[in-house]
Amino acid sequence: MTSKWLALPMLFQTSLGKDCWSPPETLAAPKLNQSHSEWLAELKSWRHNHSQGYNAEAYRDPSLTWTRTSFVQPQIHLYDLFLFNGSWTVDRYLDDLDHRYGGIDSVLIWPTYTNIGIDERNQFDYFRAVPGGLAALSNLTEAFHKRNVKVLWAYNPWDQATREEGQHWDVMASLLKASGGDGFNGDTMKTIPKAFWQAGQARSYSFAAEPEGGGIPCNDDDYSSAGWTPLGWGYFGHKRADGMTMDYDFEPGVDKMKWLDPKGRHLTHVCDRWSKSRAAAIQLAFFNGDGYESWENIWGLFNKVTDRDAELLRRSATLLRWAGQRNLSHDFDNWIPHAPEATDALHGIFASRFEKDGEALWLLINKGNRSEITVHVPATYLGKGYELFDLYHGLRVSPNGGVVNASIEAIGISALFATTRGAPQELLEKMRVMSKHPLAMFSETWHVLQQEMDARPSSKVFNASSPPPEMVLLPRVNFNFAVSGTEFEGGCDPTDDPNQVCCTSACREHGGPGCQCGVMQLEYFGVDVQYPWETRPDRNHKKELDLGPLLFDRDLVTNSDYLQYLNASGYHPADKFNFLKHWDMGRPKPGDEQKPAVNIGFQEAEAYCRYYGKRLPHSYEWQLAAQGQDGRRYPWGHDWDPSAVPPPGHDPVAIAQYEKGASVFGVRDLVGNVWQYTDSFRDEHTRAVLLRGSSRYNPQVSEAFPSLHQSVNWYFPPAHELNKHSKYFLMSNSYERAGTLGFRCVADVANGAAAPYHYHNHHSTDDYADRPEVQFI
Repeated sequence: MTSKWLALPMLFQTSLGKDCWSPPETLAAPKLNQSHSEWLAELKSWRHNHSQGYNAEAYRDPSLTWTRTSFVQPQIHLYDLFLFNGSWTVDRYLDDLDHRYGGIDSVLIWPTYTNIGIDERNQFDYFRAVPGGLAALSNLTEAFHKRNVKVLWAYNPWDQATREEGQHWDVMASLLKASGGDGFNGDTMKTIPKAFWQAGQARSYSFAAEPEGGGIPCNDDDYSSAGWTPLGWGYFGHKRADGMTMDYDFEPGVDKMKWLDPKGRHLTHVCDRWSKSRAAAIQLAFFNGDGYESWENIWGLFNKVTDRDAELLRRSATLLRWAGQRNLSHDFDNWIPHAPEATDALHGIFASRFEKDGEALWLLINKGNRSEITVHVPATYLGKGYELFDLYHGLRVSPNGGVVNASIEAIGISALFATTRGAPQELLEKMRVMSKHPLAMFSETWHVLQQEMDARPSSKVFNASSPPPEMVLLPRVNFNFAVSGTEFEGGCDPTDDPNQVCCTSACREHGGPGCQCGVMQLEYFGVDVQYPWETRPDRNHKKELDLGPLLFDRDLVTNSDYLQYLNASGYHPADKFNFLKHWDMGRPKPGDEQKPAVNIGFQEAEAYCRYYGKRLPHSYEWQLAAQGQDGRRYPWGHDWDPSAVPPPGHDPVAIAQYEKGASVFGVRDLVGNVWQYTDSFRDEHTRAVLLRGSSRYNPQVSEAFPSLHQSVNWYFPPAHELNKHSKYFLMSNSYERAGTLGFRCVADVANGAAAPYHYHNHHSTDDYADRPEVQFI
């Protein structure tokens, strides 16, 4: 997932208390006027002092050698439309990444957060719920393997309040073996308990563990877990004032986990997913011979890698993959960070030297605008038979008095190679072509990804003067529509928080399971949705809408209603996974007939309404039916009344039992029984639906082993207030069906607002139209 809340220094605090927090993940560069030999001796002393209990057992397993060269890894939601759009399209997904930034070596697949917690399905159930289930995931994994891409699963240690299934390590090991998966990423975990490694060994199936916290232990003390943790993420920067993006030290730090192993066999994926400029993170990974987390689809927000950064990543990954094949970036004989013969700190040139079997590789980065590097080649590599190559430009170079001069691009990289074994001709030719166009030719501009609200056809026209008995008439009104999204991440500006969805200062300072709120981060990324009158996606929405008249279902669709529909329509789902799973033998259980119909996918709900000549409500129509025109917070008034809704629980209760909860129009069970489908949205990568009303169910994240202290309650956030909605990502009926999610229908009448959005005067002014369209450079 993320270091989800970079604004909180205690993100990875454990249950040991607040004195236990994350030490730096890198070892600092040499101090001003400190000799390189003294600094290097300090690094070696650190390694000696922190190696107690470290036995490197994962590196003795030949099935895990791939981890040392997994240089580019994105996290991808399984609902991303480039990966699944009615069918699985692995080649389309990989071809896009090959084209844009040179491809990937492993992929972290993620179906859980942010949808998890809407009902009792646990994190492993979300893998089972994707189209085709575990068999499809096995085929998906095989398709990735055919393209030489390893597959890791998401793991959420805080998910201990949903359906119980046994010890997480046993379930994970069994599912990875069954699907052919290669490992997992431990969300919010600093280190990985050995039980996961042992569970794999007990099944004769080794898999890689990758803690989000990199493997750096609490208080920098016990590094024994590094022995069974060959991968990790690295948050190597310092948070900026926006609380999301990072700044990096001018002098690059040394990856602790890679340095801990004398042969540098650990690989860290440097992660800075919120930055719109990724060059600093890519450079830092390159300097360390590390990997990069090329994450773009961040909970439905698409932070696309800019063209320049994509090209920088392509070139750095090409060089690192070659070095990895030659055992120069790992399993080396020696690694000299900040190699003095090639480092010019004053001008922002920094170099690492890697040595293996008489060969040497210098990986250089340029943090400034210097156009040339100078390398004083050690005498060892000037001897008989040695040749020197500028790998970045694909050229053979000749030292002049033991000195090599080569060009380097501003905010760029370079690589110098010394060998007696002849030219790496294939790499030289590839890099010569690749570097022909300077990085400055590629755009650094970032654009927000535009969204569209799905068009909704009108239903048949009903007679407003004699509505069906199950419906009420909503008159034509001017409605002040004001609502905010409840997403935890993607930015929540406390100075622009009209509906109180941002975290309070108490939650910011202390966090914990009681906090379900938008993290106060100021950078704009396009969180939430984009209504038709808006120029960009945003968290807060406000507009005066001319709505109605229309007919609105007084009650939720019940199990009895849905059974009648099935009998009349003959509908049989192609994928029955979770379909009406609360029923028994194809019928509602006795006594459940008047409970809301749940475990129904979004398209199935649309089809039900359409069968009866109706449609699903737009979000603003639902809010009008619930709120009336006085801006009340709840259907019954401005203050919360627990007697107006069912008590907390999981399963829905029968409809029409809480008349106090009815709206001014007499619409019932709008809040607190089940979530309800409204508008759906899409962009190039993601589809989602807005849910209204909340359910009885609201689990809390666990801080029990193997989880740590959590900064917020990551489960699906409630939205009881009428000025809030929650965003639920769509993929397939099997994935969307939830035991707490139902629906109701609306119907069009004469003189009602026209399709596709059903408000009058579609081209009226956006209340936020004075916000400029923005580009970020």
